[in-house]
Amino acid sequence: MPPSETGSVVLPADTRSVSTEDGIVVRHTVTLEWGDCDPAGIIYYPTYFKWWDQGTWRLFWAAGIDRRIMRDEMGGIETPILSATGTFESTVTPGDTLVVESRVERWGNSSFKVAHRAVAPDGKTVAHGHEMRCWTRGSVSTPGQLKAERIPDNIVSRLGGKRA
Repeated sequence: MPPSETGSVVLPADTRSVSTEDGIVVRHTVTLEWGDCDPAGIIYYPTYFKWWDQGTWRLFWAAGIDRRIMRDEMGGIETPILSATGTFESTVTPGDTLVVESRVERWGNSSFKVAHRAVAPDGKTVAHGHEMRCWTRGSVSTPGQLKAERIPDNIVSRLGGKRA
């Protein structure tokens, strides 16, 4: 991603970020494609999780942080998912356009909870869920091993949040 006024990255054209009292909220537009559905035209539930993962990364991008920065400039930071949940409230079909809204709901010491919801054009929530992620650092001497670390205060503040 090209540099921007945040110092690192710009958001994709389909994404908007808003600063709220509770922190940054990002909203990105998605269109349900035929390949996202089964032969009956019913969405595969993993599609929501893909969109939610996109929302989490857009939150970091809105704060000027991307994977390259986390890996190279922050010394190998990764944010693996510890758990993910989803509630599916109504159906969608190929061609439907939704807005996926994401925000950090809670900051812990080394974990954070991201809330997501998919909203139809009429404002109705069609699905919502959470990801619990951990702030970790990879080890150069033992590839594939991650160790949880305290999330730096400046990361929490850049995303406009407050620690629990």
